[in-house]
Amino acid sequence: MNVSWVLITIIASLSQTLRSVFQKNLIEDVGVLVSAYSRFIFALPFVAFLAVFFLGTQELAILKTLSVKTWFFLIAASICQILFTIILIKLFTLRSFAIGVAFSKTEVIQTTLLEIIIIGFILTSHVLSAIIIGFIGMLFMSKQKLIGKMDYKRLFFKQVTLGVSCGIFLGLSSVLYKVALDSVSTDLIYKKVLVLSFLALAFQSAIFGIYIVATEGKQNALKLMLVWKRGMPVGFFGCAATFCWFYAFSLVDATLVRAVGQLEIVFSVLISYIFYKERITGFELIGMTLITISILALLGLPSIY
Repeated sequence: MNVSWVLITIIASLSQTLRSVFQKNLIEDVGVLVSAYSRFIFALPFVAFLAVFFLGTQELAILKTLSVKTWFFLIAASICQILFTIILIKLFTLRSFAIGVAFSKTEVIQTTLLEIIIIGFILTSHVLSAIIIGFIGMLFMSKQKLIGKMDYKRLFFKQVTLGVSCGIFLGLSSVLYKVALDSVSTDLIYKKVLVLSFLALAFQSAIFGIYIVATEGKQNALKLMLVWKRGMPVGFFGCAATFCWFYAFSLVDATLVRAVGQLEIVFSVLISYIFYKERITGFELIGMTLITISILALLGLPSIY
């Protein structure tokens, strides 16, 4: 198996984790929703620079050849990613939100089901086993036990509903991005990745920006420009994450990419331990071990054939 996509996915996961760390530094000044918007608006200039630097006039001509199918799936995927972001923010406002976040991690299962339905992904027994092991690991990584919260039936139901919705929209965006990328033919993958990632970020920056102005007011949206220096790392790592996710989707099925992408939560725990001196719990250690086993199983290591 060519495992170059694994390295690219690991870089994407690490970049996304670091982007989230720098995003948190903006929350106090601009609020949670506007901070979430920074992932799009600050990443856009970096992707635009890469596109101009690495693509010539001939490569940029890809824009003229994009089919209706490509535009449709790219826009649909971008909207799904925005909806995922908004719902995830809603989860953070709820009491005991860890329950909802845990259920949002059904994204790999959702991605698999959606990929089977939309593009006919063939699910093998060892991939299914790896996904299940990884999902159990994700539940262990949640710092709050799911058991014992059933007393809050209404709240629990709301959290689960929002969490599963998160997983659906993130999974759907992954599959639709893959379909859009696969519909573009180029001699080198990075060319279509740069073009489509720029278009996706430009569309998301515009649509999410309109949403923020409508809900938060123009003044709150402009606050983001006042902290642009601290927003640059968000943009850099956001750009790296988007590029690597798109590149990985171009190489293999979205299910495999998202399964390995579960490393993001492992990176988050390790960063909290190294930089913020937060203790790693026994549940988290078990979770990290299971996720590692899941990824090794996914790659056929050790060989099961």
